[in-house]
Amino acid sequence: MTVHAVDLNQPVRFHPLTFLDEGDEVTAGRADISSYGVFPADGAALLQRLADGSPPNQAAFWYAEQYGERVDIGEFLEILDDLSLIVTDGETEAEQAPVRWQRLGRAVFSPPAWACYVLLIGTAIAAMIREPFLLPSYRHLLFIRSPLVLLALGIALGQAPWLLLHEGFHALAGRRLGLPTTLRVSRRFYFVVLETSLDGLVGIPRGKRYLPLLAGMLADLLAIAALTLGSALAALASGPGSLGCRLLLSMAFGVVLRLAWQFYFFLRTDLYYVATTMLGCNDLQAAARRVLRARVRRLAGRPGWVDELRDLPPRELGVARWYSFILLVGYAFLSVVLVTTGLPVAIRLVQTALGELTAGRSALKAADALAFLALNFFDPALAAFLALRARRGKAANPHEKAHQEKS
Repeated sequence: MTVHAVDLNQPVRFHPLTFLDEGDEVTAGRADISSYGVFPADGAALLQRLADGSPPNQAAFWYAEQYGERVDIGEFLEILDDLSLIVTDGETEAEQAPVRWQRLGRAVFSPPAWACYVLLIGTAIAAMIREPFLLPSYRHLLFIRSPLVLLALGIALGQAPWLLLHEGFHALAGRRLGLPTTLRVSRRFYFVVLETSLDGLVGIPRGKRYLPLLAGMLADLLAIAALTLGSALAALASGPGSLGCRLLLSMAFGVVLRLAWQFYFFLRTDLYYVATTMLGCNDLQAAARRVLRARVRRLAGRPGWVDELRDLPPRELGVARWYSFILLVGYAFLSVVLVTTGLPVAIRLVQTALGELTAGRSALKAADALAFLALNFFDPALAAFLALRARRGKAANPHEKAHQEKS
């Protein structure tokens, strides 16, 4: 749609919209495509007036009478069109399709299900207290000599079902509220992650957002509990040193590591989104980056640093001022780890694998070494690819609108 071609004396057609009043701000948009904007109360009132059928010129006149100032209605319509809220020429009004798996989501988070979860976790804790060897330990990862089997079974393939369970709980908790969800591969610094898109949460009251955000961590706790109890049963049947017992314990410790990962707030983990929801922020990460850019410009004596912060909401700006230090320290820490640990370990792994390949041993040993290299360097290579693709995407679409999203 070209806004300049719109007859401002005729009503404009809108897709079905949702409005969430949050005091000083109103979040309004489309739930079917998770496209939302945050408007001041008067802007949301103008949008509601337009959506109710008032022609733009009439709505602008009403706004001037109501709020004592004029509005550029053409520019306002451009913003609404950028958010895909307006029905364009040749387009039909969107219909909210039923969300699949909504009943399953309600069942997974029903009171009987919660009772089962508490029982499972409590039983696992009791088993750990009774048998200390069940407690999570890094030694559980070293359950077999072969690097290939260790990585493929204990870490890589062994974590796949629990990772999908984590994201599945996010998705079901969102679909329970009628939100469409999608799963995608993304990147956090030099880490590759799976993430469930929960963009529609911005249109849900804040109190109802916590369960979808924390559902993945609940799944991790359930996975750790189930694997621990499974290893306890395997130990009873075949002894603590059996392959089944040790394999299950290695998987459990891998889930523990992923659960600890959630405390890396600066990587936009689940707990980051919980914290921003509690603090009433919309995009704290972007705000903190702008605060850092403004500080660099100010220290360098470059003009325009005030403009970096001009349109940030006061609450977002206040939190971003101290969160920017966490962001800076966090990325600096991971950069130091990469240089001092990651790269030396990678070099050592390559040397070890090449030594195996050039030693003239069996084809099985050579295959083991090659697979070892592939599994070790697949994630970094994929992270580099995603970073390059994102950079190219930003260069091609500098004005692409951003949506709030979850990892």
